[in-house]
Amino acid sequence: AQRSTAWADIARRIAHEIKNPLTPIQLSAERIKRRFGKVIVEDREIFDQCTDTIIRQVGDIGRMVDEFSAFARMPKPVPAVLDIRLPLKEAAFLIEVSRPDILIEKDLGPIPLLGMLDSRMIGQAFGNLIKNATEAIDGREPDSAVSGGHVLVRAAIKSNTIVVDVIDNGKGLPRENRQRLLEPYMTTREKGTGLGLAIVRKIVEEHGGTLSLHDAPADFHDGAGANIRVIFPIAENKTALPEGDAGVESEKVVKHGV
Repeated sequence: AQRSTAWADIARRIAHEIKNPLTPIQLSAERIKRRFGKVIVEDREIFDQCTDTIIRQVGDIGRMVDEFSAFARMPKPVPAVLDIRLPLKEAAFLIEVSRPDILIEKDLGPIPLLGMLDSRMIGQAFGNLIKNATEAIDGREPDSAVSGGHVLVRAAIKSNTIVVDVIDNGKGLPRENRQRLLEPYMTTREKGTGLGLAIVRKIVEEHGGTLSLHDAPADFHDGAGANIRVIFPIAENKTALPEGDAGVESEKVVKHGV
């Protein structure tokens, strides 16, 4: 608890100190581009490249700061009985829209998977996991033998728990100290904050669940990639199922690259 509080305090301070200058930097770069973009003839390409780089990098920093803020100000969940397939479908759909080049497969079974969950927070967690999976695919070595991007999102009831797997054929996880990736500020990505999995872990644990890191199963692209597994307890009170959810049929959606 002390470590978690300390990490949250660090994140809060970083977010505050970095966020203040970001807006004037971005606005200044955009104004310079509008004001002088039409009159600069010499080295116009370099001018555009430099201003675009400033604006883009400020946006990247802004997204990192948002992660710091999210980690520092994580609200307490307000759980209700929820079919976990619903936030999984929504999170997968958002990634499908933004990454049509990656094949997204959903295998969520024919029956509702009911847990006591905060739909907004769980949706954020699943969105982070699926987004991380696509970034792992982007991070493969150029000479990788694995071709194409493929993410499998599946969920089922096992041993009286709800088990959710997000499997990708990306670059995979380090064999040593991989569980440390769940700690704040630990990352293998060049531009990562190391907070994505820490935020997911915090959300999962707030719901009484567990999160673990594994290699992709052998029958999935010969084991190339990673499998992030989340386990939640089943809801004891099943009378609060939202209206209209009981008849939801399972779907297996395959989206081919464009």
